[in-house]
Amino acid sequence: MASESFEKISDEKQVAIIQSGITEFSKKSYMDASTDEITKSCGISKGLLFHYFGNKKNFYLYCLEVALKRLLTDIPTPDQTGFYEMIFSYADEKFKLCEKYPSEMHLVNMAAREMSAKVLNEKNELIVRYMISTREKSQQLMEKAIAALELKEINIEKLKDAITIYLGAIINRYLERYKENPKLFFEHSAEIKTEIKEYLDFMLNGVVKEGGSV
Repeated sequence: MASESFEKISDEKQVAIIQSGITEFSKKSYMDASTDEITKSCGISKGLLFHYFGNKKNFYLYCLEVALKRLLTDIPTPDQTGFYEMIFSYADEKFKLCEKYPSEMHLVNMAAREMSAKVLNEKNELIVRYMISTREKSQQLMEKAIAALELKEINIEKLKDAITIYLGAIINRYLERYKENPKLFFEHSAEIKTEIKEYLDFMLNGVVKEGGSV
């Protein structure tokens, strides 16, 4: 939480302070990040930074929440009506947000791997809260996309869960591959979408010939 005095300074100064924090925390672990570098970058004293936020941990968590808000902002429901068109239109909007906010993306990536006991519980709770929120929105999109398919008599909830698991597994594999340089994840977005479609085609169309045994 920021103090009331922080809320009273100009928007321009607030942005400069927070962006300095996001930039520093996006490059280094919590323990290695330097408040001296942060205050030097935004042109304030360390005492003033702590007056605004109390301590380094509070400032870190504030910066992380700002980053999560920017990356997990509401995305309008796609206008498309096809299954893949809806899924990939939504994904493209996500990619654009991450390209727009590269430092925020790096910070969230660093935070996901942050193991310092000083911030571990609080940052995990923060990330989980925002992940739950975005998962609910993703599930709503998934329901709409599935409704565009001509399906057999099946359990729709299980299909939705299966597709979500497929998507999560593929995306997590690429995130792990590019964890040291998250920007590459977005540079390979076309490759990722191609692989997603291939795997979902397996699920939706099947791989066993009609009349074949399993």
